[in-house]
This record gives sequence, structure tokens and C-alpha cells, in this order.
Amino acid sequence: MNSETTNKDWRVGELVTLGQSTTFLKKNGTKSYSSIVCSHYVCVREATEGQQGVLVKGLGETRRERVLLVSGKPFCKDERDELFFGKHYYSYPFPTSDELKEVLDIIRSDTGIQQKLMDNGMSVNPNGTFWVNDMKSLFFGLKRSPQYYDPSTDRLATAKSLDERHQRLTIAYF
Repeated sequence: MNSETTNKDWRVGELVTLGQSTTFLKKNGTKSYSSIVCSHYVCVREATEGQQGVLVKGLGETRRERVLLVSGKPFCKDERDELFFGKHYYSYPFPTSDELKEVLDIIRSDTGIQQKLMDNGMSVNPNGTFWVNDMKSLFFGLKRSPQYYDPSTDRLATAKSLDERHQRLTIAYF
């Protein structure tokens, strides 16, 4: 199943090419921020009458210093458009910890999916740590910090330094 497809009858392990879909998040002076869903994903669960299908895109490791906060949520400058009036930055959405746990369980239990991800340049270690959409309030709620999920402890944690690295993946449902 190496063919790319644009329908929604995707099979587990299939490489899926999604067209660009963006959601505007914020404008700050000459900078604009949006979340983006596009490019290649691997199908990790087929859609059935009882549940949505799941597509995953591995984004590699990201240092804490690259994880910004935009509208109170984690954001990485994954893509950028240079516009006449400024710059528009795009970030692949971060999954919630619950979404991530479900996807990691699927990936961990299927070595075929793990191999398909690696074959497509999306190395994902399902036992490693991952950035998530969950935030932690610090200093009496005045400052928020992005968190990562650690499957070995089944807990969320906050990075201790800007150099700390954790994996990123993004999830799309169909």
C-alpha cells in the first residue's frame, strides 16, 4: 500500500496525502498564526461505524525553546509565508494527552505501522516522550507552560530547560 490517495476509505498503513486546511488562531501586529493540516500522514486506524479513522504524522524531536504559546496553546513555527504586510506562521496541532495515549497504544501494538512511519521519514518511538496540547499554570496562573507526556510514568511533565527535547506528532481524524 504505497500509493497516495485522496479519498476517505483509507486502510491501516496507507500513506495519505491531505490537502491544506488551516484554522486561524491569532494576529499580532504584522504576524499571523494558524494551525495547519496538510501533507503526508499514515493511517493507523480505519474508520468504522463506531469510531473515527486516525491519521498520524511524525514531526521528529523538538526543543522546548521552539514551542511558543499562541492564544494560550503550544505552537511551533512549522511553516511560514512571507507576505507583503508581514509573516504568517503555521503549526501542526499538538494532540491532547488522551488523543496521544490512544495513538501510542495503536502504534505500540503494530510493528507494521511503526515500519510504515519509518519508511516515510516519520520516526516515532511510542515509548518516548511527546509534546502535548495540555498546559500547566505556573506562578499563580499568570504564566502557562507547555507539557509533555511520558508513557513510562503515564504522567504529564513540564520541561526543565529550553534545550529539553521531546517528540512531536500530529493527528488528523476522518
